[in-house]
Amino acid sequence: MKILLHFLLLTVLLGLSITTLAQSDSLEIEEQKKPLGIKGYIAGVYEYATVAPSYTNSFGLQAAVILKNHIQIGFYNVINNNNEYREQLIFPNSFQMNYKHGGFVLGYRTNLDRDYEFNIESKIGFGEVKWTLVETGEPFLTDKMRLLQLQMSVDYVLAKFVALNAFTGYRWMGGLDITGLTNDSFNGFYVGLAIKIGKFK
Repeated sequence: MKILLHFLLLTVLLGLSITTLAQSDSLEIEEQKKPLGIKGYIAGVYEYATVAPSYTNSFGLQAAVILKNHIQIGFYNVINNNNEYREQLIFPNSFQMNYKHGGFVLGYRTNLDRDYEFNIESKIGFGEVKWTLVETGEPFLTDKMRLLQLQMSVDYVLAKFVALNAFTGYRWMGGLDITGLTNDSFNGFYVGLAIKIGKFK
């Protein structure tokens, strides 16, 4: 009987020791694990851009994930659909030009320990330019385009999940072949503002 009691006591002590060691190992593994550090944002964007001989106002969205605190990878979309760019392509009719484009964003963030953060970004996009007849609103001409944008920007972190972004850059257009416009019409500087909502730090 004593041998049986000793055996049971030894079994219980052995079980407790194994449980304690297992918990200790799992705590060490948890401590060794590093967080992935994935952050990101979605932003409403306003852009004031060259379309020679004038400028256009566009609005859109941009979203990105932030990897290892510095690298941004995402997408954007911009639409110009107001009525400020008009030409008389065929007398006496007036035509309204609008365009849209979207694509991929790759960027790098720095100065992360301050309220002001700096960004360098490149955008590769594809889109469409359209002329419509002002009197009827009917499409007249459309053509596809591709573009490259390089920009610098600064984020001012207003709150933990909100940042105000101001940016400026230069745009190169390619592949456009449409009456009244050329690639050079779209090449040029642009500026803009964005409000970002997400996790930045």
